[in-house]
Amino acid sequence: MHDAHLHISDIAFFKEMQKHQIEGIANAASPQEYHFLKELQAQYPKLRISAGIHPWQADTITWDAMLPILQEAVILGEIGLDAVWCKTPMEKQKEVFEKQLQLGQQLHKPILLHLKGMEKEALPLLRKYPNTYLVHWYSCDDYLEDYMALDCWFTIGPSVGDDPAVTKVARKISLQRMLIESDGIDAIRWCEQKEVPLAAYRTYLTRSITRIAALHQIAEASLAAQLMDNYHHFLNKCESSV
Repeated sequence: MHDAHLHISDIAFFKEMQKHQIEGIANAASPQEYHFLKELQAQYPKLRISAGIHPWQADTITWDAMLPILQEAVILGEIGLDAVWCKTPMEKQKEVFEKQLQLGQQLHKPILLHLKGMEKEALPLLRKYPNTYLVHWYSCDDYLEDYMALDCWFTIGPSVGDDPAVTKVARKISLQRMLIESDGIDAIRWCEQKEVPLAAYRTYLTRSITRIAALHQIAEASLAAQLMDNYHHFLNKCESSV
C-alpha cells in the first residue's frame, strides 16, 4: 500500500507507517522539516521526500534557504496557489510558484501541486512549463478536463465518497494516473471532523481503495495492485531525474 502525499507530524505516526510497510512521499516545506525527514528516511528507505515552498509560506521561507533542498529532492512540492486557506499575498505566491515550476522543468523533477481556489489561474503556468505534474487532492468542481489534458497524475484524498468534487475526480480520471493519499493523520482528522487514532491510519487508506473500486465496479484487489503499479511508475519518473 502507498500514501502518495503525507505530512509526518510526529514519530508515532511515522512508526505506524513503518509498522504497516506503507510506502509514501512525505512533504518538507522548510529546511528543518527536510532534515528531519532525511533522518526518518535513513531508518525507512520506503519513505520518499518531496520538498517545496508551500503557498502558505511563500512570504516566510526564503528561496536561498530552500534552493539546495529543491536541487536535491526527487520531487518538488507541494507548491502552488491558494486563495482559500491562505493570506499570503497572491503576487508573492505566483512569483514563488513560477520560480519553482521553472526550476522543476530545468531539473526534470516531477512536481506535486497544491491548488485551492486558483485552479483556473494555475493552468497557463503549467502549460508554460510542461512537466510531470501530480495534483494533490483535487477538489474543484471545474477544470478537471484541463488538467487531464495535461496528462496530470492525481492523488485521491480521504474524503472520496463523501466530497462530491473529490468523488467526481476519482470517477473520471484514468486509473493509470491515480494515486491515493492521506495528507497525514491531521488531515484525516480534519476530513472526518473527529479524533482519529493513529492506529486507524491504514484503515483510511484501505477505505479509499474500497470506495474507488466501488465507483469503477472493479475488485478491490485489482485496484490495489493497479495503484501500487502506478505509484512505482511515478517514483521511477521521480528517481530518474536524480
